[in-house]
Amino acid sequence: MIIPNSALDKQRWDNRVLREKPAGFFFLLSWYLDVIDPNWEGYVIGEYEAIFPIVTKQKMGVNYTVMPFLTRTFNPIGFNSEQEKELSSYLAARFSYIQLAGPSLTEPFEQHNRKYQTLDLTKFELGNCSENHRRQYKKAKQQGFELNPEVNPERLIKIFREVKGSEFTHLNETAYRVMDRLMEEANKQGCLKQYSLISNGSVIGVAAYLVVADQALYLKGAIKPEAMKIGGMVYLHVEAMMSLKTECKQLDFGGSNAKGLGDFNRKFGARDQEYLLLIKNSLPKPLAWIAKRKLG
Repeated sequence: MIIPNSALDKQRWDNRVLREKPAGFFFLLSWYLDVIDPNWEGYVIGEYEAIFPIVTKQKMGVNYTVMPFLTRTFNPIGFNSEQEKELSSYLAARFSYIQLAGPSLTEPFEQHNRKYQTLDLTKFELGNCSENHRRQYKKAKQQGFELNPEVNPERLIKIFREVKGSEFTHLNETAYRVMDRLMEEANKQGCLKQYSLISNGSVIGVAAYLVVADQALYLKGAIKPEAMKIGGMVYLHVEAMMSLKTECKQLDFGGSNAKGLGDFNRKFGARDQEYLLLIKNSLPKPLAWIAKRKLG
């Protein structure tokens, strides 16, 4: 059954998510989804025994669904093999273009393997990091940086735009507002941890993490180039992780298939995890090619 956002029992939904806690469960929480896309719907079986979020989009007259900004995977919860086939058929019939990550659905989807990294915080210590990360950390520590745990989403977005804005040109004003609202809502939920790196009274780096049910998710972070050169980002992450390990068992780095970022994460002792990117493009040519470029 498809249940519109306004009719969902979100307490039941979130209870089901937290009871199962699949990989990337953060992205399935109702309050997280409400910020990312307030019009999301729930594919619900029975009394919330099986659930899956659906984010609907339309552009150029095409009904489609893709992974929204600040999400990585949507893993179905509670589905048996027959129910997964029904979900697959429903999605294929409803959308002409699909780019979803997480579910192990088969026909009629192309499957592409993707990676992200997780870190076992219960075993984390500086000695488990690579030699280069240890050297970077020690170099940064000699600078006398201060670490400020105050939650301030505007501070993170300001420095992110300053440092990463020219690189992430695909992020428009709407995307930054969503980022801000997500951190504000996470703070209201008591889930946001933020760490700012201070040098001579100035903020030179910020990192934000979500903490839910003994799990942590790296949300966003940025650091000024001059601080990066002396190990500032490594120092910021290590100090944050030493703090997070007092209440969390695992850190999810959020995920990137990019080799450079993956290498950076693995040097903390993180391990690769795999997930599936599913694509279905049933549009006629040349619309299929245009949709692939414009929709994701």
